[in-house]
Amino acid sequence: MKAAILPAVGAALAVTDVELTPPGPGEVRVRIAASGVCRSDLSLQDATLPHPLPCVPGHEAAGVVAEVGPGVDTIAEGDHVVLTWIVPCGRCSFCLGGQANLCPESMSAMGTHHIFDSGQPVTAGMGTATFAEETVVPAGAAIRIDDDVPLDVAALIGCSVTTGVGAALNTARVTPGARVGVIGCGGVGVNVIQGARLAEAAEIVAVGPAADKPEANA
Repeated sequence: MKAAILPAVGAALAVTDVELTPPGPGEVRVRIAASGVCRSDLSLQDATLPHPLPCVPGHEAAGVVAEVGPGVDTIAEGDHVVLTWIVPCGRCSFCLGGQANLCPESMSAMGTHHIFDSGQPVTAGMGTATFAEETVVPAGAAIRIDDDVPLDVAALIGCSVTTGVGAALNTARVTPGARVGVIGCGGVGVNVIQGARLAEAAEIVAVGPAADKPEANA
């Protein structure tokens, strides 16, 4: 299969043929249908987010389960899924304390090796490695969705939708009747707007760059 590999900090991605090993116990293989591109992927490239290299970036995707490993009974071959790069165990002090994003078990998945380039191991970026035709992830990282949901749309749920809507509902805690300003209307910003709408904000002001100003200032 083909995958885009980040070989070193600051290097360009290289699309190459790689080998993907079968899923182990508690894992599934997913055929990627669509993958978003997130600012965090650039943060891997410039080492703002340190990560073992080489790696296959990408963490915002949807696809179809192609194979399940031993012991997996929560999901089946052929299921449509959205991938998530945080898979909390639900048992540790962080999970029980409301900080599932810091779960050590979840973070350990980021160093897994199922991809090999000319026999050399390549880590899964953010534990998901969605810049590839297929990937192997923990079964808990594959969230089943209805088959009629377009996979290119569903892919965005893996990061930008949850980040933006979550920022409005959980971080800002927008209340009914509130006035909300959203600076930047990219993938996350658009979903902040959706979150504010879901929270029944009375007024939402979206702030973005004027297309004609960069040219005027050049």
